[in-house]
Amino acid sequence: MTKQDQIDAFIEQAKARLDEMGAAAKEFEARLNTVEANIRPEAEQALAKVKAWVTEGENKLKNLRDKGEASLAEAKTFFESTWTEFEAEVAKWVEIANSQQATFEAQAKAQKDSWQGMVDKFAKQAAEAQKTGMASAEAEMERLKAEAKQAEAQLEALKSASETSWGIMSKGLEKSRTSFEKAAHKAWAEFNKNMKG
Repeated sequence: MTKQDQIDAFIEQAKARLDEMGAAAKEFEARLNTVEANIRPEAEQALAKVKAWVTEGENKLKNLRDKGEASLAEAKTFFESTWTEFEAEVAKWVEIANSQQATFEAQAKAQKDSWQGMVDKFAKQAAEAQKTGMASAEAEMERLKAEAKQAEAQLEALKSASETSWGIMSKGLEKSRTSFEKAAHKAWAEFNKNMKG
């Protein structure tokens, strides 16, 4: 996998994480009025922090596209540390805002939408692939679709268990995200290898 392939794969994964963060922020914002008055300023600060992370993340990805490999390490560090902070904030606020199920559903939907976007992107590129690499590219696209469906089924199972704790839901999101990111990374590498012949 070339450096540009790594950058492209990282950008897709990072965009998916930003989508999840944005979905959680929208859910918290929708429930802000239900938070007790004495903790509302803290909730507003947390919401502003998440929105700032999304904006900064978008800027990091733009910078990564412009500068390439030179800013990849910086972007990776930002996303790793920000994601850890974000998960801590979500765990704290889902209980306070009583939005555990709604936040899980918002993040799960953002995951599914991102995955569908990646599958669609692969499908478009597969359609443009050389005939010699077409069969392999299509096989990778089908494998990626299957991974997305499997992860979606796991999320649906957690979603239907309304009494599930946030910790279990959060681990389910992480497991499906990690599984799909690995599958997407492998598909991206295989696809690019076949495109280059």
